[in-house]
Amino acid sequence: MTPSPILKVLSTLTTSGVRSLLMGGQACVLYGGAEFSRDTDLLVLADDANLERLTAALEALEADVIAVPPFERRHLERGLARGVNHRAPEGTHAH
Repeated sequence: MTPSPILKVLSTLTTSGVRSLLMGGQACVLYGGAEFSRDTDLLVLADDANLERLTAALEALEADVIAVPPFERRHLERGLARGVNHRAPEGTHAH
C-alpha cells in the first residue's frame, strides 16, 4: 500500500506556521471516512506573512503550482482556487 503524503504536508504547513484549514477528501480520510483522495484541499489565509510562510512550506515540500492564474494574493483574495502538486516520497507515486 502506498503511504499517503498528507501527514508530511500537514506537518510542514504547521511547522512553517501556515494558517490553513484542511478540507475535502483528505479531511474525510483523517476523520475516518472512506473517501479516496490523492490531493490536499486547503483554505489558506491570504495575508502577506501567511503567504510567505506558505511559499516556504511549498518549497520544503518540493511542490509545484499547477493552476492559473498566478499564485498571488490578488487572485487568492478573489477566491480563486490554486492547484499544487507535491512530489511523493521516494518509492511512492504522486498523482
